[in-house]
Amino acid sequence: MKDPLTLINYKLITLILMNAKLAHIIAARPNFIKAAPLIKELSSENYKNIIIHTNQHYDYKMSKIFFQELNIPEPDYHLGIKSGTHAEQTGKGLISIEKVLLKEKPKALIVYGDVNSTLAGALAAVKLHIPVFHVESGCRSFDKTMPEEVNRIIIDNISDLLFCTEQSACNNLISEGFNKNKIKLVGNTAIDTLSKITLSKIIKEDYYLCTLHRPFNVDDKNILHKILTKLNELDKKVIIPSHPRLKNNLINTYNNIKFIEPLGYVDFINYLKHSKGTISDSGGVQCEASFLNTPLITLRPTTEHLVTLERGNTLTSIDEDLTFNKTKHTDIPFIWDGNASVRIVNEIKKYDTHNS
Repeated sequence: MKDPLTLINYKLITLILMNAKLAHIIAARPNFIKAAPLIKELSSENYKNIIIHTNQHYDYKMSKIFFQELNIPEPDYHLGIKSGTHAEQTGKGLISIEKVLLKEKPKALIVYGDVNSTLAGALAAVKLHIPVFHVESGCRSFDKTMPEEVNRIIIDNISDLLFCTEQSACNNLISEGFNKNKIKLVGNTAIDTLSKITLSKIIKEDYYLCTLHRPFNVDDKNILHKILTKLNELDKKVIIPSHPRLKNNLINTYNNIKFIEPLGYVDFINYLKHSKGTISDSGGVQCEASFLNTPLITLRPTTEHLVTLERGNTLTSIDEDLTFNKTKHTDIPFIWDGNASVRIVNEIKKYDTHNS
């Protein structure tokens, strides 16, 4: 039997949690996938979730379908910021998010990854003295020509809890002088989502899957043509779900490449799982392919997910041959076990207890 003091403390903590309002900033595909399991876990612990969607991705195939497939509650706020320059997205986000935070007065703001809306949310919150919890903290490509890298560094420096997906991310934060008490190795919430979906083969033919969206690969039409020409020469058909930025810059036709409309999350993961190999410039796809044991070529000189290099991810420039590392791995990366969200909620509870 618990002693009376323990029971009183338990009841007090429960009351605190039942009244705790947490806001979430989501904007694009990677955010939806990372946020879905954490929102569900927080709800099961009686937290009230305020979902703020900036609408960086806003059409059905890039946004709404993810809410349906991942059972994410309808956002409380749609900010309608959509596309624009980095300054436009960040500036509009900062203004709009601040208004919501002033109205809702959440106990903390949870931000995901490294998109411009994540930065805007973190800046708005810290200036209002609202604690910021950063999911996927400490990732570093060490390439500041990537706007995401700049965002990551700033967000980490103004966050109160730093949730890391792998040990290398923790090491980065420690080497940068962060308070070790803020750094939490929890795992990858995107893997929480991935580990719980049902996979089935959609098409019977052998194929490679490709995703391209980084400006340095698709904004210059000549560079994009060079990449697509290499893909066109591969020994199997290449399927590319077309990102809007890529579609706008096509200058030729390629008989070995099949361009399709953007895929929902479940369909994309099924295509990824059953491909003979994947070529991508996405950080999220690196983690998903590594978990699924799909051979991967990353069309970038660096990666912020070092653990994927231990599981078949090959970094390749557009001037190199596209050669897959087809070594199969039977283990999964450390604590990519589908329970990252549980660990994050436990850390938030501790934070609540110490700061209430």
